[in-house]
Amino acid sequence: MSGRPVRMAADHELSAYAASHTTASSATLRAVAASTRAWSDHAELMVDETEGQLLRMLVALTGARRVLEIGTFAGYSALAMSEALPPDGRIDTLELSPEHAAKAQQHIDSAGAGDRITIHLGIALDTLEALEGPYDLAFIDADKSAYAAYYAALVPRMRRGGLIVADNVLRHGRILDAATDDPSVTGMREFNERAATDPRVETVMLTVRDGISLVRVR
Repeated sequence: MSGRPVRMAADHELSAYAASHTTASSATLRAVAASTRAWSDHAELMVDETEGQLLRMLVALTGARRVLEIGTFAGYSALAMSEALPPDGRIDTLELSPEHAAKAQQHIDSAGAGDRITIHLGIALDTLEALEGPYDLAFIDADKSAYAAYYAALVPRMRRGGLIVADNVLRHGRILDAATDDPSVTGMREFNERAATDPRVETVMLTVRDGISLVRVR
């Protein structure tokens, strides 16, 4: 064995390597990503290509027909998931910001996905009250302090065997900071604990990007 020290790759290098060994996203998604970066100073709110392809694959693997998304932003993640829907599949996506909803609708219309994706504008928890399940898959990527509340509202609306996918569960490592009083971290910690201990579900937390939890309803 060589006595030379092993160089550890930086996180951004590993992310680039993972992206280069992931099936490329569609031309439509690449165009949406470019449009979002040109439009917003907060394009980091958009899931990256690798995560988008993961969401697409999860829809395909679960055979999801009814998908619920909390947090539309510019529509990238909804469009990624829509590419794996069967012909009768539908996505309800919930967005608080009229500006974000308008941009997302523009992207959805340009992609010809208006018959598959419906944007619901308003407070997510209020909108959820009006939506009936069961849903096959749900994706949470919105107000981090409210994840536990979203989870409580989602579980009864999921079919047995349905999958909840939660983004940003590691909060860039801050989830380990016990001293923080940041609501986005303390709220996420509450969600993580609930999902890990709730007997109604089984949970796997992945370290993809900023952390993704897969929560399967028993």
